[in-house]
Amino acid sequence: MLIRGLRRVTAGLFAVVVAALVVVEGLDGPTLPARVGLVVSGLCAVAVVLLAEARPSAVAGAAATSVTVTLLCGLVPSLRPEHTFGIVEFGALSVAVIRVFMQHPVTRAVGPAVLAILAIGLLPTRVLLHPVNAPVLSRDGGMAGVVLTGWVLFLAMLGLYLRLLERRRADADRLARQAERLDHARDLHDHVAHHMTAIVAQVQAIRFVTGSGAAPSPAELDTLLAGIEKVGGQALTSMRTLVGILRDGTPAPGAHRTLDEMLAAVTATLPPGYPAPEVAVDESLAHRPLPAATLDAAHHTVLEALTNVLRHTTGTTRIDIRIRAHPERTGLAEVSVRNDGGAVRSSLPAGGFGLTGLSERVRAAGGEFSAGPAGSGWQVTAILPVSERV
Repeated sequence: MLIRGLRRVTAGLFAVVVAALVVVEGLDGPTLPARVGLVVSGLCAVAVVLLAEARPSAVAGAAATSVTVTLLCGLVPSLRPEHTFGIVEFGALSVAVIRVFMQHPVTRAVGPAVLAILAIGLLPTRVLLHPVNAPVLSRDGGMAGVVLTGWVLFLAMLGLYLRLLERRRADADRLARQAERLDHARDLHDHVAHHMTAIVAQVQAIRFVTGSGAAPSPAELDTLLAGIEKVGGQALTSMRTLVGILRDGTPAPGAHRTLDEMLAAVTATLPPGYPAPEVAVDESLAHRPLPAATLDAAHHTVLEALTNVLRHTTGTTRIDIRIRAHPERTGLAEVSVRNDGGAVRSSLPAGGFGLTGLSERVRAAGGEFSAGPAGSGWQVTAILPVSERV
């Protein structure tokens, strides 16, 4: 609040100072109507600069006012100032040309900008047409015209260039926001959806057992409910982590340091009734520190594969997780998860975002992704770098 207040005070002081300069310049007018005209045209130009947005209509209005005053000075000798034509007005109109090109499409900006450039070009004639300054006009008028033409062309080019920079900045900001949204969407799907799928799978198991007429024993029921409680807690933890990322804007630190830690954590999320995954990791990779992006992509590859086992397979008796150095490509590791379950239509909603998001995550880490049928089951494979990319 303090900084905002200081900014307002500074802007107010700037406006007062500039307006005072316009009034001082206006006093150079030889008569009262000339002074009023110079002050009004100068204040109109300054007002456009002080606006948060250089509206084309406002720029056109200020430029038209300036041109009108200039033409009156040219037609009525008693209105011509002797010493200054309006330096503040000249600068304000120059800034207005730049801003209108920056803030609006060229089709909307070109008309007001051309009018403002015309006003800028005519401004010096207020003084040059005064009888005292006539010799200067005859002697240096050509050079002054060249300089003025160069100045207005410079203003137009500068405005277009700054507009291009602003558009590039806006595009970069839009792409960054889109990347953040996709990243959060992937995190939400991979973490929360996995845990919720596990909860639904365990509830379905309880319903199946009780519906078959063989009620589970208190110990068995307690085990099933404890599993639901555990996965529900994991879902809440994942949700809190994601909410923290959204509120603070800082990425969450890596949860695992090695492949062994990651695999132990992910495989523990499978609910009872599913086969424990058979895990095989090359010794050269098991305890090796890997790039954070690679470890994160491997983690989500395994997580998505296990989620799909819960959602889309039936009769699964074996889940194989294998991580090895790529046999043909040095510097790469192959992460594959394969199951032997048959495909089943799930009652859970499916949007097809899981494999799409996983593919995006793997490619962002510098790897390659594939998924498809393997024998009677399904296999997910990610090929990832084992060292930081240079």
